[in-house]
This record gives sequence, structure tokens and C-alpha cells, in this order.
Amino acid sequence: MKNYISEGRAMYEDENHGLFSKKLAEWAIGNMEMKDNVTKEMKKIKPISIDEMKETMKKSGVELQDEFIYTAWYLFNMALADYPKTLKTDEQRAMFVEETICDPDGMPENVLDCFVAKMCNAGIPIYWEKML
Repeated sequence: MKNYISEGRAMYEDENHGLFSKKLAEWAIGNMEMKDNVTKEMKKIKPISIDEMKETMKKSGVELQDEFIYTAWYLFNMALADYPKTLKTDEQRAMFVEETICDPDGMPENVLDCFVAKMCNAGIPIYWEKML
């Protein structure tokens, strides 16, 4: 796979094992937008902090290994931005995160792959060296 990705991303993958780092999650979440129901224009989301997410996950009975925490944080906020009609509550978003990361025929690394594809399709570069 490394033959098809930049050197910076290969270094990132080696260090983070295909998961979100804190820096990448902060950058991704900080740039998330959602469509305003009234104006129909895109606007920045009010992100859920990592501590708020951890508390919600705990209340919802979701336990994840520490290595997945930043991937979970990204997913939780992505659910808030991209699925507001389907995932209306923090508990539903917590279940979405758990089901995505713990999918028995999936891989948690697919979350990063989908994010990268989204950025490529939008023409938004990811400066991998800054995410290390």
C-alpha cells in the first residue's frame, strides 16, 4: 500500500497504525461543516470536546481501547456534522462510533481511509508531516 501513498502519509501510517492522531483529529474536526437547516448554507459545527465524548461514551456503556480514542472523537463529530437527521442524540452517536470501530467484518483503519478519500475528492490537501 505504501507504494501508492506519499512519503509523509507513509510515515504517518507507520506512527499511527492507520488511526487518527490527536493532531489529525483536531484538524479534521476543526474544519467540519454541516448544512444549516434554515439558510441551507454550510457552517462550521460546534464540536464536541474529547472529554464530553468520553463522558457520553461512558454513560452509553461504550468502552474502547485507548488506541481508538482519536478515531472515535473524529467519528463522533463526523456523525454530528454528517448525520443530524439519523443520529440525533449523543447516545446514538456513541453507538455509531462503537459499531463502526468494532464492526466484526470491518477495520477501524477504514475510518481514516474514508476521511482521506473525502479530502482528496474535495481537493483539500492533508499535510501529513504536520499531523505527526
